[in-house]
Amino acid sequence: MKLANSADNYGLISKLFHWIMAALIIATYLLGKNLENNFEYYYEILMIHNTLGLSILVLAIFRLSWKFINIRPKPILKNKILIYVAKTNYFLFYSIFFLQPISGYILTNLQGDTVMFLNFELINLLDHNSDLRYLFKSFHEYSSNVLLVLFFIHSGAALMHHFAFKDRTLKRMTFDSD
Repeated sequence: MKLANSADNYGLISKLFHWIMAALIIATYLLGKNLENNFEYYYEILMIHNTLGLSILVLAIFRLSWKFINIRPKPILKNKILIYVAKTNYFLFYSIFFLQPISGYILTNLQGDTVMFLNFELINLLDHNSDLRYLFKSFHEYSSNVLLVLFFIHSGAALMHHFAFKDRTLKRMTFDSD
């Protein structure tokens, strides 16, 4: 398997970015939902949630950089509407890859907690503020739900390509596509 993308397939690096980020997003989402009612292990879960969220941000920076220096495989289908929907979905994914960790960092500061990354305390950018906390908490929660919807749209589209269209779209992102 090649490291870089070709006109027909995604390379190993793109595939690793894709699947590692998918796993991190699922884990981070579930941990975030668990934070709401888990008072016994709140700070431990928050530290793991923060670490995974900031890891998503770092990976998104590298992934976007890789995307700019690498070619993108050609779409298999030529349907302009489906291509537009896919591009919109990708744009929203990347926006949330950046906005979620940043809003989470700010939210953690505003609620008076310290952001932990790999058991290291990061600097507090803002002081405790209940009014702003409510705004950032709402944004962070709503955008995480948007991310969940995008995830299901993306997964559903991949399955549609595989089972309904019977094309190679899904196989190009798996590790046996070559």
